[in-house]
Amino acid sequence: MGMEIVSVADLKIGMFVVEPDCAWTELPFALQGFVISTPQQVDIFQSKCRFVQVDLSRSLNAYYREKKREYDRPLRAAPLVDTPPAESSGPPRRRLPFSMPTLDEGLRRRRQRFLGFLQQQDGSDHARELSSELDFIEPRFDDFQCSLHATFKHVEAEQNIDLRQVREGLHDMAGSLKRNPDALIWLLRLRAVDQYSFDHAVDVAVYLLMLGSHIGWRGQRLIELGLAGLLQDVGKSQLPPELLAKSTPLSSEEQMLVRSHVASSLEILYAHAHLSSDVLVTVSRHHERWDGSGYPRGLSGNQIGPAGEMAGLVDAFCAMLKHKPYRSALGHQGALEDLYQQRNRQFNPALLEQFVQCVGLYPIGTLVELASGEVGVVIQQNRVQRSRPRILLLLDRDKAAVPGYQVIDLRDKGQQTIQVARTLPPDSYGLSADDYYLR
Repeated sequence: MGMEIVSVADLKIGMFVVEPDCAWTELPFALQGFVISTPQQVDIFQSKCRFVQVDLSRSLNAYYREKKREYDRPLRAAPLVDTPPAESSGPPRRRLPFSMPTLDEGLRRRRQRFLGFLQQQDGSDHARELSSELDFIEPRFDDFQCSLHATFKHVEAEQNIDLRQVREGLHDMAGSLKRNPDALIWLLRLRAVDQYSFDHAVDVAVYLLMLGSHIGWRGQRLIELGLAGLLQDVGKSQLPPELLAKSTPLSSEEQMLVRSHVASSLEILYAHAHLSSDVLVTVSRHHERWDGSGYPRGLSGNQIGPAGEMAGLVDAFCAMLKHKPYRSALGHQGALEDLYQQRNRQFNPALLEQFVQCVGLYPIGTLVELASGEVGVVIQQNRVQRSRPRILLLLDRDKAAVPGYQVIDLRDKGQQTIQVARTLPPDSYGLSADDYYLR
């Protein structure tokens, strides 16, 4: 039981196609690997291919087989990199004197209620594992944010940078992503800090760790990729704040000044941090683009290197999820569609396909609007039918708040007529991260 080669003449709705005998780039699909759901998709495969590889364990209807658990190890088994020991061993961590904004007691109680709600999801091992991983990684994520905030303060003051605690935090996050990637994505959605440069650096680092792990990077190579993501924009601290906040088009001189942040980042990191050449090269290339349209050197294709390509792709994706002075934030799906339009131009199409596979259509914590007009947040992905997640309703079709914990699972037979219309930026309809914990 598992994989089977099927002629496209025998392809049916419900089969999970893993690989066609032609290149995925010849097909108009955003995802590589998905359940056939329409006759049009069958027609496309039949027009382009002769055979496809089907995964029976992930197929539906008559082809359905019970899917095996994805992980056979305990939740807290050894992560993919050398992480510090579990909570019960070793001395307690020293917390930095610089403290991050803390959650007020009311919000903390709501968070605990929400975690309890996740643990009680019927028949959902994934939800219970998520809750357990959140308990484990949340204090470590807070420590990591403190370390990074202190690092940024040293950058602003042109002081030497000690990255030991930042590296430790990256090890923690890489291990957490290995065990259960949804936990860190929740924390990105629900943190209290709201500073663009800081939030963006953390977002880029987490998504780079996720993408690097997805394509098989391990150990120090993976950690240095995340470190480059954290530090690649530190040179923006040298730019005038009013330039970064400008909402009208930049003049050619202003564009040159903004682009100078790459050189400023390298100067700061050379002078004040002890970093490998690989990290510095990645920082220097995260604005280069596949077609040569990037900066500062106009590199193209394989000249950029895999780490530089990944850093540029993730940087662009994370920026699209945030409000900018000159444009509103995009939802998750809108950002992926925008990136997909740039394949073979700004971004390596093969890497872009891997990124789409890595993050999925509706990651946990994504705000979505249903075709009915209701708004909710994804609390569990459906890894077989990616367009059918489990959703916690926040607003009804009239955009009034939905009380309590009302959940709909789009996989259920009774919900088959319900469709996700679009993903939304997190503050749509007056919502904020706090609303994900409910009242």
